[in-house]
Amino acid sequence: MSNERLLIINADDFGMCHSTNHAISKLLADGVTASTSLMVTCPWVLEAAAFLKQNPNADVGIHTTFTSEWQHYKWGPLNTQLSTLTDQFGYFPADTATVVANAAPEEIREEAAAQIEFALRLGIDLTHVDNHMGSVYHVTEILLDLCETYRLPLRFSKLSGMFLQHPRHNEMVKLAEEKGVLLLDHFEMLPFSSEAGEKVPYAFTKEAAIHVIKNLKPGLTELVFHPSRDTRELKAITDTWPIRRYEYDLFRDKDIIRLLRKEDIRVATWREIRDRQRSMQST
Repeated sequence: MSNERLLIINADDFGMCHSTNHAISKLLADGVTASTSLMVTCPWVLEAAAFLKQNPNADVGIHTTFTSEWQHYKWGPLNTQLSTLTDQFGYFPADTATVVANAAPEEIREEAAAQIEFALRLGIDLTHVDNHMGSVYHVTEILLDLCETYRLPLRFSKLSGMFLQHPRHNEMVKLAEEKGVLLLDHFEMLPFSSEAGEKVPYAFTKEAAIHVIKNLKPGLTELVFHPSRDTRELKAITDTWPIRRYEYDLFRDKDIIRLLRKEDIRVATWREIRDRQRSMQST
């Protein structure tokens, strides 16, 4: 086994709001990150798509979305006829547990496919599939089916990370192999709060990133973060806005840039993984 350490740095929630779009667009344009995940059900998706059309080399995954977690800022399914996916007002529910309890698997499949097709109609060259808030990983086989159909890799880890808690983890890894869908070796996500729950300084986020980088294992790891500008818009949407601003600053931090070089980590892209998968599927 190679000891090479590959790291995909992926900015989640592109399309969620203007403040997030501003941050992710800047990071992509400056080469701070090459990878992002797009929420096509959100109000600001067209702004994100317009940027991506002008920057076709960016990695763009479909951030399949089945939850709408903010109190006063909501979105729902593309197919409004899928009744098990929505609350009484037609929005996605706020939490993953409600999706697991109420959403019919075939409606999840139909809506996820609709979100992929919508992104393709926008002219986006998708590089991978993942899921907002982990709301449909209880039916990972549906995501794997879609990955097989659209020839895309999946955010799901084989060796470490939260996906090892999946009750059918080994079964899903085997199914991915049978379908020719490539997965991560390891998965990491920066924390939104401290265990104590108090407000945290930038140093908390920076130390979390340093810990991940210094302890990166051989193989392919994805590190997910949620950058945004700390505008009045974002502050009205979520009280996680300080952390999101910290994460916007993080990978432009000279200490983090130097550490990635010092640790001899190769920054990889989902596009590389997708292209490898497609070359394997065509042989």
